[in-house]
Amino acid sequence: MVYAILVLIAFLLRNQWLLLATIVLMFLRIFSIKLDFPYQCHVILLRKLLKDKSEPVAKEKSELNFVFGTMATFLLVGFLFIYFRKFVNYAWIFVLIVDLLMFLAVFVGFCLATLMYISFKKIFKSK
Repeated sequence: MVYAILVLIAFLLRNQWLLLATIVLMFLRIFSIKLDFPYQCHVILLRKLLKDKSEPVAKEKSELNFVFGTMATFLLVGFLFIYFRKFVNYAWIFVLIVDLLMFLAVFVGFCLATLMYISFKKIFKSK
């Protein structure tokens, strides 16, 4: 959710550098959960300070990496169009659409990138 909020703020302010910082944070998450700084803050604040005992939802590591990689790549495409001044308005609309898909995943629980991951997994399943 933090990433979706950061992208929304970048869109509202039309700040390409905030968008790039969010993309870099999302790409860092692919390498290790310890590099996911918003998640680590969440763990420290909610788990330790508020003594939250709820169990996290179990997901495959490869699924989460695919989702973060897909979303970061889509945002990077939008950023590159903005940075090189090509179709800037359309690029910001594309960034907003990706952000809305991120919010859809947060609030409704339906993630299009997860659906893509499951589909690819079925297609390329080794027999």
